[in-house]
Amino acid sequence: MPASLILLFCSIFVSCASLPQQSPEALSAAQEKLSLESSYIPSCFEWSPLCRGIDTFRFEDTDIPLVYHVVRIDLSEPSLSLACVKGSVPSAVKKTSAIVAFNATQFESKFFVFNRLKGVFRMDGEEISVPVEKYCALLFDSSLSNGACGGGFRASIVESQTEEALLGWKNAVGGFFVVLKDGVPCQFKVQSLRARVGVGLTEDAKNMYVLVVEENKSCGLSYGHCALLFKALGCKDAMEFDGGHSTALYVGGKSVLLGYPWRSSLNAIVVLSDCSLGKGME
Repeated sequence: MPASLILLFCSIFVSCASLPQQSPEALSAAQEKLSLESSYIPSCFEWSPLCRGIDTFRFEDTDIPLVYHVVRIDLSEPSLSLACVKGSVPSAVKKTSAIVAFNATQFESKFFVFNRLKGVFRMDGEEISVPVEKYCALLFDSSLSNGACGGGFRASIVESQTEEALLGWKNAVGGFFVVLKDGVPCQFKVQSLRARVGVGLTEDAKNMYVLVVEENKSCGLSYGHCALLFKALGCKDAMEFDGGHSTALYVGGKSVLLGYPWRSSLNAIVVLSDCSLGKGME
């Protein structure tokens, strides 16, 4: 193939894989507005019930501009099941009929094929991808000794994917970094605004919060902003998964984001419910 055609193919591929970027001036203005916590953290989160054990919240401010979503999951609710799945978020939803699904572990490309996870991915005891010690992970398992679903789930966030930290957990899903530890926001030198996907756990690990920040018609948030948001939600620990071009969130079987993910993830975390939508709310 002539070099000119190769360059043309690469330019098309890269341009299709890039999200629309805001101007430096717009990003600077957004950073200034976001310096006030009250601009992106509401005084009260008004939750919308999805089904028993799951509530949702959507924030939008066109002046910043900013759009993000929060899903609150009661891990002790017996009608819910938590699982990790191979493949993209849309395929995971189709395969499992998940009521909530979002992308998780970061991955790297090789020869324009996204084919390798960067971090641990353990699914029902099977280790699909090896741990990377510098990254964090979400660990979860059935609270029942026999591993059966329906009895609630125990969960934990660990700062490092070490053998000791992962010991005894059937499901381990790697992410990037912990942003909130013991209720204290972690410090990061880089404060770039991007699409984000993260989870937080309350002190008793009874509730898990999923935070998905959009970047299409939205400036995105930094790790620091996400940490403060998780703290306001009542989380003790929180971490970040892959975001950016891979950001995806499905609720009730449909994507709730303004734009479709530009890159398909290699794994997803899904929440299954025995309740049908709009039912089971007592």
